[in-house]
Amino acid sequence: MYNLLEVVFENISKVNVSQLLLYLVYSAKCIISADTSEDIELLNEGKLNKQAVESLISFSGDVTALIKLEEMKVDGIVLPLVLLRLVKYNDLYDIDFNFDPAELKHIDMSKLIKALHMSTSSLAKENEVKNWFAGMEPASDENTRYFTNKELGSLK
Repeated sequence: MYNLLEVVFENISKVNVSQLLLYLVYSAKCIISADTSEDIELLNEGKLNKQAVESLISFSGDVTALIKLEEMKVDGIVLPLVLLRLVKYNDLYDIDFNFDPAELKHIDMSKLIKALHMSTSSLAKENEVKNWFAGMEPASDENTRYFTNKELGSLK
């Protein structure tokens, strides 16, 4: 997959990270797979184990989880395949997800970006996220961003 679009939520508080992660996962039709950098089994009979998610979030060291999702819905748009990642480093949490926009049929890119922006802005507000942005992967490259926090457009 090339030209992936990436959405990033940065600096999520510990009290809000579980809620945001679960919301994103449950907005998908199903979980294809879930892996962690540590020995924490996130799935139980194909479903996300909430206790395991809490163990992951409370883990004493740095940890990463990768969750592959099928048909994740964002503001009425279905993203066929999504790779969602939770990164815990020190006492900070980031969640990002990426997908191939070429897999979307009959969706105008500007409509997709507006839907992503509206949805992520709402989620960021509800979950007290400090920074959120989206762009071509890596979205950390400010020249390839579609939006940063409440502002549409790149940071050039």
